[in-house]
Amino acid sequence: MPRPEVDGLRWTALERLHVTLRFLGQCKEAEAAAALRRVSSPPAPITLGPSVQRLGRAIVMIPARGADDLAAAVTEATEHIGQPPPKRRFTGHMTVARFKRDPAPGQWPPADPPALDTAFTAPEIALVRVESSGAYVNVQHFDLR
Repeated sequence: MPRPEVDGLRWTALERLHVTLRFLGQCKEAEAAAALRRVSSPPAPITLGPSVQRLGRAIVMIPARGADDLAAAVTEATEHIGQPPPKRRFTGHMTVARFKRDPAPGQWPPADPPALDTAFTAPEIALVRVESSGAYVNVQHFDLR
């Protein structure tokens, strides 16, 4: 996918790309890991696309279809851990960039956003910790079955 330079836009490093199923916030990792071990879901077929879009003011994302049932299973298993699950409907997406500030008129969205159509099967989920430096640490992986 093209990653054009846009003033005020910071692209997500490739190794940080992911689809968040549920944000837990502050919690005990051992408790979260125990709950995630109980998630029962087959590997999830995910489709990314059809194009890059904005989500709110700051997020540039690619819609991720096919993660709804998996996100529901994760939410059910972890609803008692960390911050309460949001009341809104799950919006499957992969964050690919963030705006530090609103772009100047004409900078975003691109005149001709690239069409995307990528599919993969997610064979596992991961418990991820975000360090104060912003680094992502994979705490543990859980196979889907």
